[in-house]
Amino acid sequence: MAVRRCPQCLTVIPAAATLAYSNSIECSGCKKKLTVSDGSRFLAALAGLLAAVLVWRLWGSTDGMLGWVKPVLVGFLAFSIVAPLALAFLADLRLKPEEPVYEAAPTSGHGHH
Repeated sequence: MAVRRCPQCLTVIPAAATLAYSNSIECSGCKKKLTVSDGSRFLAALAGLLAAVLVWRLWGSTDGMLGWVKPVLVGFLAFSIVAPLALAFLADLRLKPEEPVYEAAPTSGHGHH
């Protein structure tokens, strides 16, 4: 099965919708609620962390009182760019489990004051 396809009707889901609505994607074909699988999220986060560590190590330390800020900043930016891009390519969609419906508890007119 291809990546970013509805498991119910095999409709292709755009990458932008996958990134913007990763917890509550609605299939345009069958109208089922979809979500990105945990494995795809893990792999995207791992790719982002590896990119952040690589950039941080390559940047090295710089001189000055705030020299530690630059490597941390570029590592954060690398994670912020690589993780969503990896998720756009690796996203495996699953049917979202139905959420339980809760009813309001009945109230009685006799309260204790």
